[in-house]
Amino acid sequence: MLKLLSNDKDFRYWFVKSKLVGVSFFVSIILGVILSQPASACRPAPGSTPATLAARVDNTPYVFDGTVIRVNEDKVTVRVKRYFKGKGSRIVTLTGFNRTSCDNFITTTGTRYLFFAKPAEKKILTAVYDGAFGSVREWSNDTESELRQLGLLGKSKKRTL
Repeated sequence: MLKLLSNDKDFRYWFVKSKLVGVSFFVSIILGVILSQPASACRPAPGSTPATLAARVDNTPYVFDGTVIRVNEDKVTVRVKRYFKGKGSRIVTLTGFNRTSCDNFITTTGTRYLFFAKPAEKKILTAVYDGAFGSVREWSNDTESELRQLGLLGKSKKRTL
């Protein structure tokens, strides 16, 4: 009879312990599903729109047209064609890329962009982001047209390096 009671206690202990483990596992899965965020956490909110080019230019110390010539982790090196706002060298290094889902991912050279930047350290600039809409604008006819409308691109304002 004593042996039967001992086995009964072991069974109850095992039964309770297995239920606790099962419930803990279930709760952790549910919490993981509820609290996890998608990988693209910087997706623009529904109904949001990017700032206008005029607003971006007004609120950014450096705006320039350039082509990516080197990519090194979170830094890109750019050959500047012209500055629309601010002054700087012909070759610029920018930080603030390729690290988080919120960053612009620039992984190849040769692409031309309109860059928005601010000072970071000596001779290095950092990308200025418009929330989830990024810190660069791929160069296009639309970009050129908007810059012309703002009076930043044209014979009188063009500063080519």
